[in-house]
Amino acid sequence: MTPKNQHARVLLAKNTAGAIAFCEACDVVEMEIGAISLRIDAESLEALSSLLKDADIRLSYYRLEKASAEQKQAQKQTTDLSVH
Repeated sequence: MTPKNQHARVLLAKNTAGAIAFCEACDVVEMEIGAISLRIDAESLEALSSLLKDADIRLSYYRLEKASAEQKQAQKQTTDLSVH
């Protein structure tokens, strides 16, 4: 196995959640998220990106639907109280 310091890494992205770098010699994407470090082949990055985007979209819809249901429930309780 080649030592890590012999491979040049290209920083692809970095924010408060972590960092993503690419090692051209290995054709590997290295993701550091907090204390977790993942290495995936570069081709899998697109599939992982799609998976995360889908999850993010579905979570947003879930939260909107949940908030809407809670609001309807609160309105129903208010209506029920004003009838009595």
